[in-house]
Amino acid sequence: MNRVLLPLLTVLMLAAAPAARAQSYAVDDSASQVLASSVGLRWDSSMPASRGPQTMSGSVTVNVRLDVRRWKGRQVRIYQVLQAPPGAGVLVSWTSQGRLMPGRMRDGERALVYVGRIDLDELQDIFHINITADGNRLEGREALRFGFELEEGMQ
Repeated sequence: MNRVLLPLLTVLMLAAAPAARAQSYAVDDSASQVLASSVGLRWDSSMPASRGPQTMSGSVTVNVRLDVRRWKGRQVRIYQVLQAPPGAGVLVSWTSQGRLMPGRMRDGERALVYVGRIDLDELQDIFHINITADGNRLEGREALRFGFELEEGMQ
């Protein structure tokens, strides 16, 4: 009985275990340039509804430069990450010029922007970023922090 029970328990434990996320590394994006000192969000409606979210929107252009020389010759996945104040209700979408992928994400999420082999020291692109937030949740000037993470060995 124990010979059957132990392998069965092992299989059940492995099936129930959450999928492990690969090791992530921060990518140096310090050479990136935001083409505005700050993003001014504006109310989307001049006559806000009495119920529901009161959305605000704004946009900014960023010259993205990712120093990836450390991973040259390797297969990787690169994600853009967004850190926003808790509960800020921020949605970000962006277009790119093609080197990196366009996408969208909410505060606290990350979105895939590159899959493939690194053949250069630096990945460059231009992101046109649109930001939408629930104005009821914002408390004055808020800081959004974008960054990039890389995972190795992905096909």
